[in-house]
Amino acid sequence: MDEDREFALESRLTNHGCYLREAAVDDDAYHVTYQSAAADANGEIPHQQVGDVVNDFRKLFDRRDWPVRSVEATVTDLNDDPLGSWRAERSWFVALADGDLTEVEFSERLLDSLETVQR
Repeated sequence: MDEDREFALESRLTNHGCYLREAAVDDDAYHVTYQSAAADANGEIPHQQVGDVVNDFRKLFDRRDWPVRSVEATVTDLNDDPLGSWRAERSWFVALADGDLTEVEFSERLLDSLETVQR
């Protein structure tokens, strides 16, 4: 991921108490690792925060002309200990934009993708 795109993503995530640690992109997906202050405090990944991060990507796809790709995220606490991961498939973003998937259905798929690390 180039520096301009990484900065655009990082500045948006920071608004939600998420601190970007790594960002990469390949032909199929954006791969991000971020620290979560809320997850650190609660010991779990907050669903609302996952939604906030996904909505940031949707805005970048829509307003900044980022290519729509899947998003694969790893969430850590503030000590960089992994708490879990989640993903949003490219096809979900496309179906949502085309009206073939509702916001609720999209959110259900997103939350179903959430995997937590057993501590």
